[in-house]
Amino acid sequence: MHFPRETSNLIANLRGIPEDRGRSRECAAFALGNIIEVLEERYKLGQEKIEDTIARHWKDLVGEHAAHRSCPLKVHGGGAILIIQIPNPVLRSEMGFKKAAILDRIRHLPGCSTIQQISFCA
Repeated sequence: MHFPRETSNLIANLRGIPEDRGRSRECAAFALGNIIEVLEERYKLGQEKIEDTIARHWKDLVGEHAAHRSCPLKVHGGGAILIIQIPNPVLRSEMGFKKAAILDRIRHLPGCSTIQQISFCA
């Protein structure tokens, strides 16, 4: 049986054993279902993210030639900047010239209108 710390310390004194002098405090227990609901809402679990939508349409966005040599990594800056990984410097330069067209295609995808900028990394 679990007692509050004050009660446990009183029992410990009566039994002649050391008290619990920890600084931690006891918190109320929460039902697991409530915690899961809060986490689902906070981290948008089960909902499609912008990155998923972009990855699913990647070939259509950048073309077949560049699609297998590049990939969208993450959306940064509160959903405004898309980071694209392109290890090949020549392809990175080529994609830089097409940046405006790619950004326009991305903005037309459902849920991706918040993307304002594209950034490339190696």
